Amino acid sequence: MGSYITRAVSQEEFDSIITTLRVGYTYKGVNHRPNDQIATILVLEANLGCRIGDIVNLKVESFVCDNGIWKLNITEEKTKKKRNFIVPKPVKDYIDYYCECRGITEGYIFTVTEQAVWKQMRAVTGYLGLSNVSTHSMRKKIATDLYERTGHDIEAVCSFLQHSSINVTRTYIRRSDAQLEAAISQAVCLL
Repeated sequence: MGSYITRAVSQEEFDSIITTLRVGYTYKGVNHRPNDQIATILVLEANLGCRIGDIVNLKVESFVCDNGIWKLNITEEKTKKKRNFIVPKPVKDYIDYYCECRGITEGYIFTVTEQAVWKQMRAVTGYLGLSNVSTHSMRKKIATDLYERTGHDIEAVCSFLQHSSINVTRTYIRRSDAQLEAAISQAVCLL
């Protein structure tokens, strides 16, 4: 989406992006109507950790139940790797509700292209004044969230994202200056 390096969005930025997409906004003289479909795509990227191309190509049949546990069963577009990870029940319920409201019972869940999502993301982040944020920022958000929630288990995050190297995963994890300053302050050991 550009010549800059995208970053993970914070929870507050995520909330602002999704809310703004759902209510609509006017940016640079263009009226952007509410777009629940693109908001939903970004929510799923931030919860499933898949790339945007894989999210827009999700089908109802991409979700399979294995002994009462829902899993996402796809082949990643970019890497051609099989992705068969657990889908938390609240996420599956969210997808089911989205499909039910739109009468989707089979086939593709979304009707937009990856490029359409990128275009909306550029507009909404411009409107909100967010820099270095793209659709991929949602994948980086879940990487950062999982890293923190697993007690900094970078190998678990690497496995979830299906990265070939922990070094790639490291570039996904957001650390703020405030977090670094707090850690440095806590590490002081004076005699």
